[in-house]
Amino acid sequence: MQKYKTDSIGNMMKLISQNEVYLPAIQRKFVWSYDQIEMLFDSIMRGYPIGTFLFWSVVGATKDDYTFYKFIHNYHERDNYLNEIAPKPDLKDKIIGVLDGQQRLSSMYIALQGTYAYKKKHYRVESDKAYPPREMYLNLFQSTKLEDGLIYEFRFLEEEDGEIIDENQSYFRFKDEKLWFKVKEVLTWGLDPDLDKFYDDLVENPSINTEIVSSIKEMRQQIKKRLRVLHNRLIRDDLINYFELEQQDLDKILDIFVRVNSGGTPLSKSDLLFSTIVARWEEARNEIDSLLKNINQKGDGFSFDNDFIMRACLVLTDSQIVFTVKSFKKANIEKITENWEQIKSSIENMVDLLVEFGINEKNLTSLNATIPIAYYLLKGGQINKRTKHELKIYLIQSLLQKVYGGQGDSVLTSIRDAIRTKGHESYILRNKDFEITDFVNNLELPGNKRFKIDEEDIEDLLETKKGPYTFLILSLLYPNLKYGLNKWHQDHIHPASSFTNAKLKKYGIPEENWKHWQLLKDQLPNLQIMEGSENESKNKTPFNAWLHGKNADCIPNVRDIDKFLLDNYIPLETSLEFEDFENFFEKRKGILRDEIKKRVFLSQSSH
Repeated sequence: MQKYKTDSIGNMMKLISQNEVYLPAIQRKFVWSYDQIEMLFDSIMRGYPIGTFLFWSVVGATKDDYTFYKFIHNYHERDNYLNEIAPKPDLKDKIIGVLDGQQRLSSMYIALQGTYAYKKKHYRVESDKAYPPREMYLNLFQSTKLEDGLIYEFRFLEEEDGEIIDENQSYFRFKDEKLWFKVKEVLTWGLDPDLDKFYDDLVENPSINTEIVSSIKEMRQQIKKRLRVLHNRLIRDDLINYFELEQQDLDKILDIFVRVNSGGTPLSKSDLLFSTIVARWEEARNEIDSLLKNINQKGDGFSFDNDFIMRACLVLTDSQIVFTVKSFKKANIEKITENWEQIKSSIENMVDLLVEFGINEKNLTSLNATIPIAYYLLKGGQINKRTKHELKIYLIQSLLQKVYGGQGDSVLTSIRDAIRTKGHESYILRNKDFEITDFVNNLELPGNKRFKIDEEDIEDLLETKKGPYTFLILSLLYPNLKYGLNKWHQDHIHPASSFTNAKLKKYGIPEENWKHWQLLKDQLPNLQIMEGSENESKNKTPFNAWLHGKNADCIPNVRDIDKFLLDNYIPLETSLEFEDFENFFEKRKGILRDEIKKRVFLSQSSH
C-alpha cells in the first residue's frame, strides 16, 4: 500500500522555482488574502498541522498532453494576474501537478519567493500607488500573544515601511519600535546556520542606532529563538506531508480532483466543471475571462460568470444540457473550441440586445433565460424591429413566470427544442424570423411550469412591489423608450416620501388606512418609467404640483399634460391630489390590467 511522503517547505519552494512543480489547468485562481497567509505562517511556527497535499506525478510523453500553469510569484490584489502557462517540460522525465493544497503552497511561494500587493487605506482603487508590493516579515521583538490569538506576528511590509538597519543587512527593518526580519532570507542559510555569529554581526554593526542596539540586546534570547524556530520549520522540518498519484488518465484525475476539493476553500460545482474545460483547452481561462470582462461592462453592467458561459456552450453546440463532468468530455470540448468564435460573437450580440431592451444585472433575474436568444443568433436568426419585439416578450415573460427556477437544464432543453429542428447535417431553426406564437405552440416545459400568463398571474403582477419584476413589466408597457441610450428609473408617481406616518397624518388620512396605503405605494399602479434626470428633478414633489409646475424648483419637461398622462397610463378626469390616492390607484390598476393583456402571451382562457 502506497504511503504518504514528506518534504521540507524550503525544498518544495526550490522545486517550484526550478519548474518541477506546477498547477494543473484544473486548478482555479489564487484567492487567499494576505492575513490568511500570515495566519498560515503562525500555524507553521507553532508546529500545528497544515494539512496534507495531493500531488500528481506526470511522466513521459503524457506530460505534454495537458496544460499546466506556473505558481504566481508576485500577487496583485486588484489586477489579479492569471497564472502564466508553463512551458512544455521537454527535458524533464517527470513533473508534479498539485491537485490539493494549491492555495497553501501558493501562499508559501508568494511569502518566501515573491510579493503580495494589496490596497493601502485612503487611496483610490485605480491608483497604482494604492498597491505597493510587499514582502513577508517576522517581528522578532514580540513576546506576548496578539489580540487575534496569534503568537507570531508576520506582516507583509512595503519598501517604505520603517527603515532598513543597514544596506548589508537589508533583511532587517525597524518599524513601530519592532525589529522585523525578511522571512525569505532563511532560505539562503543552509541546514546549519551560525545564529550566534548572525546575532553578533547585527549588534556589532556600527551603523545601527545605539537605541536600536540596546533593544536588540535586551531581546537577545527572544531573537535567536525566533530565528531558530523559523529556520527549523522552513528548512529542517519535513512539514509537507503529501500523497503522490501516478495515474495518467485525465478523466480519472478529474474524478479524484472533484472528490478531494470538497474541503478547503470551497469550490463551487461551476469551478470544478470549469476545470475540466481548461484541462483540455489551453486558452480557455484567458478566452472566457476576456469574454466575461467584455459583456459584463456593457450597458449598466451585468454579472455573467463561468457557469453561464459553460452552460451556454452546451446549448449553443447542440450538446446534451446536463451540467456534469461527463458533459465536458474531450468530444464536447473539441466542439466548443471549433465553434468558439461563433459562440463568443452570438453571446456578445445577445448582450447588446439586452442593453437595448433595458436589461441589466439588477433586473435580469435569470442568466439562463438569455441563452436561447444567443442560440437563435448563432443559428442565423433574423434581427429586425418585429423579431426584437418578439424576443423581448419571450425574455420578459420567461422571467416573470420564473420558468428557469429549478430544473434549469431541463427547461433549456425544452426551449431549445421549441426553436430548433433537425436539418440534413445539423440542427437548424424552425423559423429564422422568431414568432412568439410559433415558439409557444412548440414549447413543452417540464413539471408544472407555465410560459403562458392567465388572469390570476396578471393580478399577481399588478400587486408586485417595486423591484426587478416591476421594471420588466413596465418595460413592456413602455416599448418605445431608448433604453440603451438613456438612464431610466422606476418612479413612484405619488412620491414614496408622502407615505410616512407623519405625512399621512398631515394630509388628514384616517389612521386605520395608513398601513394599507403604505402597502400600495410600492405596487405597480403607483409606478412609471421616467428618464433619470427628470425623475431626480421630480423627487419628493407632490405629483399634481409637479405635473402643473407649481413647484418653482421642479418644472416638468412636459408641454402637453394630457399626452403625458396618456403615455403613462394615468387616468384622465381623475383627481391626482394625494388625498385621493386610493381612487387614483384603482383607476390606474384597471388601465394597466387591460394594457398587460395586450402585451403578453396569454393562456387561451384569458383571451
